[in-house]
Amino acid sequence: MRKFPKAGLLIVTLVIPALIFALLKLFGTNHYDLPYFVAEKDGKGSVIVQSGDTLFHKVSAGCGIFGGVNLDGRLTVVSRMPSECGEPCERATDELERIAALKTAIPELQVLLVATDTVRRGEWQSVKADSATIVSCFTKELTDAAKGSDALNGRAGQIVLIDRDKHVRGCYKAGDGEETDRLMAEIKILDYEKKNEK
Repeated sequence: MRKFPKAGLLIVTLVIPALIFALLKLFGTNHYDLPYFVAEKDGKGSVIVQSGDTLFHKVSAGCGIFGGVNLDGRLTVVSRMPSECGEPCERATDELERIAALKTAIPELQVLLVATDTVRRGEWQSVKADSATIVSCFTKELTDAAKGSDALNGRAGQIVLIDRDKHVRGCYKAGDGEETDRLMAEIKILDYEKKNEK
């Protein structure tokens, strides 16, 4: 007689979680939204809000480092690397190689390395510019005040992710393996969203 309550309890503890999982799998959707960075500002430096939503800045080709780079419909990773930072920059270029390896699965991914001098060659496009142009471009076009400061990014510089619509979608510390893992995951998320657009 006492076996039935135990069997019933066992069935309830095993079947209900499996049923919940099956319902979520069938009717639920997993969705991960990446934030936007670099809000659009007016002439006074105030963030522009339109219809209750913040407008976000679209990167323009006129900032000096994107002259020969096509940003339209491409996922772009931009790395700013200072000259002569030694071992941190070596780590940063190794991490760029990991990112560039995603190009086999995501052909529209382009990796752009911006520096004031010649840098180690790899599976990326190098852009040489003077430091004033680089600083101006990153300050006006690519840097989020909270995420993109030099103090946060360290000696190896920073990496910025630009989506297909030319919006900045992430700022990362160059040369940091965990940051690179996060960047690579977010590139895959943007690629997945594009492939599953309806």
